[in-house]
Amino acid sequence: MRPKTDVRYYRDQALPGIDVCRVVKSRHHFHDDLYIVSMITSGHCYCLGKGRQEEVSEPGTVTLINPGQIHTGAPADGQPLDYALCYFSLKAMAGLASDFMPGGIPEFSTSILKEPVLTAMVRHLLVTMMQSRDSLEKEAVLVSTLHFILSKYGLTGKLSAGDRSLGRHAVTEAKRLLASDLDQKLSLERVAKRVGVSRFHFLRIFKENAGISPHLYRTFKRIELSKKLLSRGMLPAQVAFETGFADQSHFSNTFRRYVGATPRQYLA
Repeated sequence: MRPKTDVRYYRDQALPGIDVCRVVKSRHHFHDDLYIVSMITSGHCYCLGKGRQEEVSEPGTVTLINPGQIHTGAPADGQPLDYALCYFSLKAMAGLASDFMPGGIPEFSTSILKEPVLTAMVRHLLVTMMQSRDSLEKEAVLVSTLHFILSKYGLTGKLSAGDRSLGRHAVTEAKRLLASDLDQKLSLERVAKRVGVSRFHFLRIFKENAGISPHLYRTFKRIELSKKLLSRGMLPAQVAFETGFADQSHFSNTFRRYVGATPRQYLA
């Protein structure tokens, strides 16, 4: 009996047009009118068809597929595959790439890539998209990863000439926005627009000025607020709600990661 294929999808309503799929023990072929960034974790497969012997993906290899590009996920050795991939609709990819490719249509220039830095970035992207509960964090990783891919392995231009330096005043404004309404979702696009630069440019300059990412800065602010609310006698479940965590478990795990104690231990 063949092992049963296990397929799981991960979606975030705040990031429409983007799906992450993790597949274990796959033997199927696939073809979609979508952009695909994928990575094999176990097994070997032909990327562009069995006739293209040189186009074989193996563990750690990143595969980039353009919309309409004929491809296959057929195992090269008859054994099932384990892989994860991120699908992008045309609209989603255009929106993400617009920061550094204004008015253009993104296109990957190659399909099979064996490059440690890229592998690490794509692995981080896939894990973040599957495990993170924070849309801001996922959006930041998406923008950074796609900028790297399209700048090095795609037909794209440099950063928009309209991007301007993000000064201290703008960083201060960004921090104010990131520290406000902590119980609400906040997109990277909204913050970047508020300070007048592209998302990628904002990520780079904010980290240069603040020393940490926007997502981590907002997380720290949530933790600071949660300490105050706990000290006032608010129950952990309510604190989780008031500070924008997905649930009490997510709050407790994050709190322990940065404080070194659970909320209850902190109070004790």
